[in-house]
Amino acid sequence: MKCPRTGDDLKEIEVGGVKVDISESCGGVWFDNFELVKFDEVHESAGAELVELMAKYKNTDIDLEPRLNSPKHPEVVMMRQYYSPAQRIEIDICPKSGGVWLDPGELAYLRLLYPTEADREAATNKFFDEIMPAFQKDIDTEEKRLTEKEGGRILKMLRWLFD
Repeated sequence: MKCPRTGDDLKEIEVGGVKVDISESCGGVWFDNFELVKFDEVHESAGAELVELMAKYKNTDIDLEPRLNSPKHPEVVMMRQYYSPAQRIEIDICPKSGGVWLDPGELAYLRLLYPTEADREAATNKFFDEIMPAFQKDIDTEEKRLTEKEGGRILKMLRWLFD
């Protein structure tokens, strides 16, 4: 596979019993689907080891703005998506394979953002608790509008039948 940032070959390494692909030219790393969860919490020593490796290869001359094609499926442009409800960091995800590309520094930041799964779950619950009242209001307003609209149609039909 090729690095989506530089086009150089990715190097497959095993960290904590999981094979990931790291770019020695930019410091980014490719995780196949569901592999990131084995590295994203502070207590996971494999994550700390991988953070050190990524820092070793970090290249500050790399432009992090362009959209990326998937290393696994080069014909597919990856989606940028927020990793968390806090919307502090975007990651690149392959819509075809579910794989994730992290640029240098992103794994270290993810590990600090939510040190445990319980922290991440609490942040998600807080996010939904904050936005759900607004969504409910929008739903109620739309429901009322549709009811009024439908009620108007029925009234017109009844008038037509009895006139």
